[in-house]
Amino acid sequence: MSRKLWGLGLVFCLGLGVSLGFVFFGHRVAGQQSGSVVNVDTGLSYASVQSAINAAETLAGHVIRVGVGVFNEHVTVNKSVSLVGENRDGSVIDGGGGGVVVYVIADNVEVRSLTIRNGTFGLWLFGSDNSRVVDNRLSVGSYGIRLLRSRNSLVAGNRVSDYSFFGVELDASGNSTLRNNVMVDNRYNFGVDGRSLADFVHDVDVSNTVNGKPVRYLINQSDLVIVPSTFDGVGYLGVVNSSNVHVRNLDVQDNVQGVLFAFSPNSSISNVNAQSNWNGVYVAFSSNTSVTDVKANSNFDYGIKFFNSSGARAFRNNVDNNGWAGIGLFTSHRSVVDLNEASYGTYDLHLVYTNNSVVTRNTALVKPGSYSIALYYSHNNLIYRNTFETSLLFVESRNFTRFTPANSWDDGVEGNYWTSYSRRDFDLDGIGDSAHSVGENNVDRFPLMGRFSRFDVVLNGKVFGVSLVSNSTIAEFVLDAGERRISFNAVGRNGTEGFCRVAVPAALLSEVEGGGLGFWVNGKEPVVVRQWSGEAYVYWYLSFANVPVGVMFDELFVALGLLSLLVLVGGGFIVLWRRRMGSK
Repeated sequence: MSRKLWGLGLVFCLGLGVSLGFVFFGHRVAGQQSGSVVNVDTGLSYASVQSAINAAETLAGHVIRVGVGVFNEHVTVNKSVSLVGENRDGSVIDGGGGGVVVYVIADNVEVRSLTIRNGTFGLWLFGSDNSRVVDNRLSVGSYGIRLLRSRNSLVAGNRVSDYSFFGVELDASGNSTLRNNVMVDNRYNFGVDGRSLADFVHDVDVSNTVNGKPVRYLINQSDLVIVPSTFDGVGYLGVVNSSNVHVRNLDVQDNVQGVLFAFSPNSSISNVNAQSNWNGVYVAFSSNTSVTDVKANSNFDYGIKFFNSSGARAFRNNVDNNGWAGIGLFTSHRSVVDLNEASYGTYDLHLVYTNNSVVTRNTALVKPGSYSIALYYSHNNLIYRNTFETSLLFVESRNFTRFTPANSWDDGVEGNYWTSYSRRDFDLDGIGDSAHSVGENNVDRFPLMGRFSRFDVVLNGKVFGVSLVSNSTIAEFVLDAGERRISFNAVGRNGTEGFCRVAVPAALLSEVEGGGLGFWVNGKEPVVVRQWSGEAYVYWYLSFANVPVGVMFDELFVALGLLSLLVLVGGGFIVLWRRRMGSK
C-alpha cells in the first residue's frame, strides 16, 4: 500500500506543483493571446482571463466574458465570479499540455460556454460550494472535470472527451446536480467517491451519458432488480442509500467504477462484465452484499473492492490482471472470499484492517514482484484450500513493538497448495509431511501437495461434495451410481505422472448400492495406491498418466475429422441412391 500511495502522491504533487507554478509565476504559458476578456460589470478589458480575475476592480458576483480566441494560460478562480465564453467552440483556454487549466477554489463560481483543453486537469473545483459548470467543451489531458469537496454544484451541458484518466469525477462533493453532460472516449468517464452518505447523494439523471449510454444513478431504492430488459443501456451504474438491490447481466466499462454500491446493504451483483475501469466493482458502506460470477479484469486499481462492508461475499469471480489487486477487503469483517480466479495483480488478494473472514478455494498466481495474498493489520482470518505462490504479511508497529498479523492458514486438516513448497508426502495422503512457513508466527501446518477442487454430485435427491487434491487439472467429473464409478479427466504436463487424492463422503457411499466405488481417469482405470477411512470421509490416493492438453485437443480434432468424414461419405451414398432411384 505504501508504494502505491507514494507513487500516487508523487504524481499528484508534481501535477499540483506545475499548476501552482503557473498560478504564481505567470499565467501566460505559450505565446500571445488571440482574443479579449471583458468584465461585463465594469466594462474593463484585459489581455488574459487571469488578469481579469486578479484585477482589483473585479468583485464577487461579476461576470467575466471570454471572447473568441485561444487563451494559452492556466486560470485560478479565487473569487465568486462567472466565467462565460462568448462562443463555446470558439472561446478556448488551452493549458499547453499540463497542469490545471481552470482551477476553482472559491464558492458560487460559474464556468460556462468555454472550450477547456490540453491540461493535466481540465476543470478542477476544490472546496467550491454552490458553483456551476455549464455548457463547456473539455478535451485532451488527464482529467476533465473534477469536483473535490465542492458541494451544491451544477455541472450541465458539457462535452468531456479524450482524457487519458478521468472525464467527470465527484469526490466528497455532495448534493451536486448533473444534466446533459456527454462523456466520450475518456479512459475513466465518470465516477463518484466519498466517505459519508452525503458525499454520494447527487441529482444525476439519464440525460448524462457515457459513450452514448445513459448514466444510471439510483438513490433510495429497495427490492429492485436491475437487468438489461428493465434498464435499457447502462453507461455507468451507481446505487446509493438503497437496500435489497440486485444487479445482473450488465456490461459496464471505462469508468471510475463499473458498478458502485454505496450505503446499500443486503444487495447483490452477479454476471456483470466490469473490465477496463479504475475499479471494476466498488462496494462501500454496504454490509452483507455479494459479488458473484463477475468478470472484472484489466482494471487500473481493483477488480472488486469492498470498503467498510462487513459480511461481504465474493464468489466465483474472474479478476485477473488488475493493476493493484484482484479482490480487496478494507475494514470488511466476517467476509467470505471463495472460489475466485484472482491472478497476476500486484496483490491478488488484499486484506486491510479486515478480521474474522474466510479466504478459501481461490487461485492466485503471480507475476514477478507480486504476491498471491497480502495482509495488512488483519487478524483471525481462516485461509485454506487456496492455490498460492507467495504471501506478504505487513509488519505492524505499535508502541515500538513490531508484530505480524495472526491468521490461520489451515482448518486443522488441510491448508493451502503453495507452488513453492518442495517437501515430500511419504504417507501419500495428499498433504505435505512438513509445515510451510508463511511468515513470523504464521504457519500452514497441512500444506496441500496439489490444487484443491470440489465437485457436487446428486444422488437420490441429495447433494454431496466430493473433494480432490491433485497435481493435475480435473475436468468432466461424473458420478455414475449405476456403474458405481467416478470418472474424470486429468490434464497435466506431457509425460508426467498424475496423482489425485479423492475424499468421498461416507454418507454418499451409503447411498450407492453395494457401498463401493471404482474410478476411471482419462478413459482408463487408475492405480489405487492407497485407501483409508476418516470420521466422515473415505479416501483414495490414485496414480495415473497425465494427458497433455494438446493430446486432448488432438483427440477432439480427430473425432471431429472422423465425424466429418462420416457425414461426407453418408451424404455421398444418399446422393447416389437418389440418382439411382430417379433413373428408375
